Amino acid sequence: MIPDHDTDAIQADISSLESKRQILKQIVDITKAIENMQDSLNAVLVLGVDSKDIPEDALNLYSSLSDNLRNLPVSRIKEYFNNLELIVKGQLDKILRYSGLDFSDNEGIEFISLSSDGSEINPFDLLDEFKRTAQTAVSLRVLLRKRGAATPGLPVPVSPATIKSQLQRLENQENQQRSKAREKILEMQEDVKGMLENPNYPDGMKQMLNGVVANLDRDVKLLEKGVSLNKLSFVMKSEDVVSVEEPNIELEEIEVIEIGGVEEDTADMSLSAAASRWLNSPWDVTWGDVTNNKKTR
Repeated sequence: MIPDHDTDAIQADISSLESKRQILKQIVDITKAIENMQDSLNAVLVLGVDSKDIPEDALNLYSSLSDNLRNLPVSRIKEYFNNLELIVKGQLDKILRYSGLDFSDNEGIEFISLSSDGSEINPFDLLDEFKRTAQTAVSLRVLLRKRGAATPGLPVPVSPATIKSQLQRLENQENQQRSKAREKILEMQEDVKGMLENPNYPDGMKQMLNGVVANLDRDVKLLEKGVSLNKLSFVMKSEDVVSVEEPNIELEEIEVIEIGGVEEDTADMSLSAAASRWLNSPWDVTWGDVTNNKKTR
């Protein structure tokens, strides 16, 4: 049994690790929003040109359409496309406003983290939904072109040059966020290594912490390869990692280590078992959630 004073120290270490994990989560959320805005604005650029001028790389979006969609009559495809076009037009101003934020500034982060217009959908969900809508609209334009139906470019309230400038700015901000993520992961790795050097930690917990160090090392390598931050071990559920497909990355390089431990009922769960459960939980689950049995059952 771990002495009470050692238990308090271990819990303090875990609380510090949890705090850094939540900061990393915010960085990932911001970076995902930036990636969605980049994809969205690139799709808007394609929507803004005549269908005969659609760039070659955008033609590949055709493969994302289901066979059912591809086989629809042209009139029905046009109907779907016109509906999506209306959605893009209606939300574009808001997307452009978000893409103009400075995410190195707390005010910009706070603005995008909170819904500013009283709507139920938060900005992160809105950006994800807009990206899918805009890319689907591009796919339908490609489909119509393949079926011999020309479509004019979508009137955009800003010039293509302005959008391209915004895209460059977003790319710079994405690189800044990725650097911040790497810095925070290295901090967490050093913290965990320090925990491993503590002689008061039981062997079972040290085994789990070795798994954490290995996963964080994997995360740093993925960042260096330019992989999406959504693939980080602290973001993904362990059962989802094996399905990740990234170009030019070997499976063994992305395999996350599931941090094992003994399953115990929450009522009499040991500190080691609680740590194991928390380390294997999605990162919206806090240490308090595990020990209070809120989200893990």
